Amino acid sequence: MRWHLLALLALSGLAFAYPATSLPRGTDRFQLGWARFQVDSALAARGIERSSAGADFIVTPGESPDVEFVQYSFVPSPGGIGFLWKVTTGYRVPYDHDSFEGVRGQLVSDLGPPSEEHRADVAAGDLADRLLWADARTSVQLGARWSPVQDPRADRMLITWIDRQLQKRVEVQLRKRTEKKH
Repeated sequence: MRWHLLALLALSGLAFAYPATSLPRGTDRFQLGWARFQVDSALAARGIERSSAGADFIVTPGESPDVEFVQYSFVPSPGGIGFLWKVTTGYRVPYDHDSFEGVRGQLVSDLGPPSEEHRADVAAGDLADRLLWADARTSVQLGARWSPVQDPRADRMLITWIDRQLQKRVEVQLRKRTEKKH
């Protein structure tokens, strides 16, 4: 009986469907999986200039005073089109606990409670706060370091959105590059 039910679910596609309560794939400014031309178009529509760009990335200045930069990372497809697999938002140094809690609160409001949460224990030498939201397709991470004196080269509050399926493609490409070098 169980095999019949599983076969029926597989044929209907329900056995492999994503859960109904999946994470959003981005914000009103981007969607993971967008082709590069869609990201270019969205940036142009908002009047955002690039700080730098390469074959697999675009970096823009932040759109609010607290945000220093946004980096859009692309993975090429076999057809040569780059697809958005990661978006990293970097906040200006110095940032404080109130800023962190504000961003945390907004993400909890948008995404629900995190899957994992780690709070820094500065007295014990643990300087990082990290929150993670994840489902089969998407992960979102908020992290911050709390050094006694914040260093812009090492300390940064970041929000990172990742398309987990496209991330696997990136990992395969990196592995192939490493194998070619050896």
